Amino acid sequence: MEPYQPDNEFLLRWLDGQLSEEELGRWQGSESHRRWQAVQAALERGAPPPVDKEAALERLLAARAARARRRTLRRRVLWVGGIAAAIAGLAVLLWLFRPAPEWETGLAAKEAITLPDGSEVQLNADSYLRYEDSRWGPARKVRLEGEAYFSVTKGGAFEVSTALGDVRVLGTRFNVYARGQRFEVACQEGKVLVLTDTRRDTLLPGQGLKKTETVTDTFTTEPASPSWTEGQSSFRSAPLPEVFREMERQYGIQVQAPGLPGRTFTGRFPHDNLEVALQAVCGAMGLEYAILDEGKVQITE
Repeated sequence: MEPYQPDNEFLLRWLDGQLSEEELGRWQGSESHRRWQAVQAALERGAPPPVDKEAALERLLAARAARARRRTLRRRVLWVGGIAAAIAGLAVLLWLFRPAPEWETGLAAKEAITLPDGSEVQLNADSYLRYEDSRWGPARKVRLEGEAYFSVTKGGAFEVSTALGDVRVLGTRFNVYARGQRFEVACQEGKVLVLTDTRRDTLLPGQGLKKTETVTDTFTTEPASPSWTEGQSSFRSAPLPEVFREMERQYGIQVQAPGLPGRTFTGRFPHDNLEVALQAVCGAMGLEYAILDEGKVQITE
């Protein structure tokens, strides 16, 4: 074959079918034509299959939609996860900083309370009780203002905290009174540790401790539930003003009494009949009483 090197214009006329018979014969007999045929055959062997443009477009759109759905789902999962985490965090904060459970009785009212560990508390009139800590756990601790009778289940240490002293037990029954300057603890069952600012006393059943503004001393008592839980208030050499204040708490009345310095009362009065209660106290002390309107009682000598 003769060598033949066509230029670009020749090749364009050939591809467009514009060569003369002489030119076409000379081109087809050349080495260059043979190389062109070899290149064309190689391209045809490696050429991709015909493309369905519509199907390819549909596949492209479907892939885009799938990616968009995945992005939306990821955002939704992250959003829901963020909301859940925020709610969980808020719940933890509310739990950590929630107000401590508390109970308060008004005048002429009592309340029975069951603590989370099963311990039972009877709260006397005009008294207040709450957890010392908002989280009730192994360290069981309550704060008391007023009077309450405790029946504590066995377990970890149980502490009653008052402004006048503390009481610590493991499992027992005991009564605590903390009003004004008077702090009194009586043990009915088990063993009670009483802590004041000046001493530590361990009480056994039938023993009690009384602290006033001037003196702290122990006393003996009946190893039974305090009388107020049975509907009566009892006193041992109690100042008369203190007795009448307890009557005010149990009946929701106002007692108008003259100054009775140095006079004390030993006895009891019921919580369900004001007339009988007044007779029990005033009769023993040689006093007169009159029940007035608007919940008031006048005491005279």
